[in-house]
Amino acid sequence: MPDSQTMPDAPPPPEGFCRMCGWDGDIFWEDGWPTSAVCECCGSESGIGDMGSEPGSWDGVRGLHDFRGWWIGHGARWWCPRSRPRDWDVLQQVMNIPASWRTPPPPAADRERRVLERAVSGSLGRETVCRICGLAGPSFWRDGVPTGMLCPCCGSESGIDDLGHPADGETMRAIRIRRGYWVALAAPWSEPAARPAGWDVLEQLGAIPPAWR
Repeated sequence: MPDSQTMPDAPPPPEGFCRMCGWDGDIFWEDGWPTSAVCECCGSESGIGDMGSEPGSWDGVRGLHDFRGWWIGHGARWWCPRSRPRDWDVLQQVMNIPASWRTPPPPAADRERRVLERAVSGSLGRETVCRICGLAGPSFWRDGVPTGMLCPCCGSESGIDDLGHPADGETMRAIRIRRGYWVALAAPWSEPAARPAGWDVLEQLGAIPPAWR
């Protein structure tokens, strides 16, 4: 019998769920290699849009959160609309994504650095819609200054978790990454008692100003 220590590692199992959105319509990775399949749901191509350097680590998956945050911030439009199930539920679907590509927590915020970044961060003036999740009502920014409000929905803190420049793709990455991570957890409410009956995540995300998507 061959020595088990010298036996080659078994190839990883095929990935039948899109790493971005959890759609199960194809084989996206096989034997550790991308198949170049294009997801009928989010439109990402395996090996191009869904590369992750290290599953199970924040640095290895934040690029996935970035795309997911952009995709769902723009209404989670289907790449192939005719494939969309009649009873489709985006939050149920994202739970198909393996935990190693979905749940590694972000590092603690460097609050001192982010406070310094506020001086060069953009604003739309008075903002009563969360830049991350679209919750409307509380005052998150006032006269271009963050209020420090903690969003009862996604839990982000204005002036810490939502810094960026309107419509500037590069500085918007932090906002989209946090949004993608929140959605990958099935969009939990930070204050569950505040969640309205019949709440719809896509309807709420639709309230995000286009500049922050």
